[in-house]
Amino acid sequence: MTKSQIITIAGFSALFLILLFGFRTKPKELLEQERTRSLNLSATDISIIRDEAMQAVDGSTRSNIQILQSQLENNQDSIAEIEILKNLSSTWYNQDQYAMAGHYAEQIGQVTESAQAWGIAGTTYAIGIKRSTEDKQKLYCKEKALESLENAISLDPDNLDYQINRAVIFAEHPDSENPMRGIQILLKLNKNFPKNVPVINNLAKFALQTNQLDKASERLQSALALEPNNKTTVCLMAEAMSRQGQMAQAEEFRIKCEQLK
Repeated sequence: MTKSQIITIAGFSALFLILLFGFRTKPKELLEQERTRSLNLSATDISIIRDEAMQAVDGSTRSNIQILQSQLENNQDSIAEIEILKNLSSTWYNQDQYAMAGHYAEQIGQVTESAQAWGIAGTTYAIGIKRSTEDKQKLYCKEKALESLENAISLDPDNLDYQINRAVIFAEHPDSENPMRGIQILLKLNKNFPKNVPVINNLAKFALQTNQLDKASERLQSALALEPNNKTTVCLMAEAMSRQGQMAQAEEFRIKCEQLK
């Protein structure tokens, strides 16, 4: 090897060491984790969602929201504050901006510290999971829906509606690491509260989605024994009978489904 080649190699080695230790002091894995965390935070920041939502509404609605927001910032009365928050939530809801509607419903929960308010926030966000058109809003709504419902459950653990709604979110929008979590929660609720018809109906609905027709019919029959005129049960039974080829019975349940309120 010539002297010039040795000098060249030494130069590149020194440059490599400078770049490695002088500029990158964190492991590659840690840098990647921080980058991912930063992207996730920016994707779910409510200020970003608000800015995008404000651009999507018409001028009149935008002005109304700005007036309500100004009233909220200058308000000192808690009762008036709740009314302003309700108006903001409903205004955004009517514009199909469910993340923003849920955001203000969530603030009502924070002010009132009531299970009902947190439950409303949870169901508002849950609608956003289904109806939002952007993935980052869907993810934001799912995270916030679960958080809100967990707050409602902690304040009123005897109200099964909050637990059912939480389980349904997990079942309809499963986590990759535990896709059966929602069904497992429903099964546990069914074990502890075997006569709760909404729990049975949801288990039957998911059985239909996975083509477990016999299991769905069995559950629906047990629900009908408890509440013969439950509209959800009757309508699901019409679907179950139809898919099993029992068309006469399916028609009877279909007619009854349309008649029930």
